[in-house]
Amino acid sequence: MKRQVALLLVLSLLVAVCSACGGSQTTVDGSASAAGSVSTVGESGGEEADTAEVEAALEQFLTNLYTTDDQGRYTAYLAEMEALDSAAGSSSEDSQALLDAAADNYYADFATLLTEDVYAQLVQNRIPFKYDELYADTPATVQDVALTAQEDCYSYTVTLQIGNEAETRSGELQWETQDGTVLVSYFYEAD
Repeated sequence: MKRQVALLLVLSLLVAVCSACGGSQTTVDGSASAAGSVSTVGESGGEEADTAEVEAALEQFLTNLYTTDDQGRYTAYLAEMEALDSAAGSSSEDSQALLDAAADNYYADFATLLTEDVYAQLVQNRIPFKYDELYADTPATVQDVALTAQEDCYSYTVTLQIGNEAETRSGELQWETQDGTVLVSYFYEAD
């Protein structure tokens, strides 16, 4: 009987501590972890990352993606393409090298935010380019990023300001930690 009472006291103490620190979260591997840190799975070997660090990395990716001409990437890309057009007498090898360099420059900021697989998919599907081209006349800026922790991912809603209009984009993200850096390891855009 004393043992049961002691176990109940320990259990109630644990519940009180978890409630005081914000409860627990379900991580990408399906296990529960204390609020403030989340376990990551993948090449990281189960490194832990702070929840704030994970959310900041995901928010940075979404902001870079949906802010059109972020840091002048589209303007610089168009200037490189114009320079390539004016150098029409170049060999096809030189032209291809210039095209590759322009694409590398355009996607450079994403390389540090994504795993290699997601980066390759983003480049192949030209996702940021799609938004830069679509909103070239009326730039889109990110007004708000809302992240909601799910069992094995984060769902997101991004609110964009496009001229006088507001639009939203939503989807899901997963992450992993590689060499101490949180990287987006899965990106799904619902809209």
